[in-house]
Amino acid sequence: MKITKFSSVISALVGAYCAFSAGNSFAENEVIDSADKSFLQSAYEDGLAEIHMAGLGVKKTANEEVKAFAMKLEADHGQANGEMMTLASNKNVALAKKPDLMDTGKEKLLDLRGTSFDKTFLDGMVQDHKKAIAAFEKAANEAKDPDVKAFAAKTLPTLRAHLSMAEDLQQKFGK
Repeated sequence: MKITKFSSVISALVGAYCAFSAGNSFAENEVIDSADKSFLQSAYEDGLAEIHMAGLGVKKTANEEVKAFAMKLEADHGQANGEMMTLASNKNVALAKKPDLMDTGKEKLLDLRGTSFDKTFLDGMVQDHKKAIAAFEKAANEAKDPDVKAFAAKTLPTLRAHLSMAEDLQQKFGK
């Protein structure tokens, strides 16, 4: 009798656990589409590179307008990457720890100074933001995950503003 009672208790506990698990979706069990995962990983790594390059802009430019732009980039991309980090964590997506500057050719900025630095920096910001806008537009329109889609759509106006600022400065200081 005791064994039957014990078996009944175990069966009830297993049944309750299964019912609870089936009715609750846990973040760690969430599966994200491979294209959405790739977008988050690429956008995050690109954001890290933008933050790094903006830091160089703050340190290396003597131009106050370029410096103010670089500081805005640091702040805005830092905020966006913080949001991406939370989103990726909720979706179980692993993110890079540091940018891969060698693959992107951005390491050439390290040796430049003065107007040469400003021109190369601004050219890179225009190019990078055009690429980012295309990727974020695609994710905003095609992402399967609603959170990824919403994040991409929410971030687009900031990226467009950065592009506009970079193009204005590029025209002003060294096309």
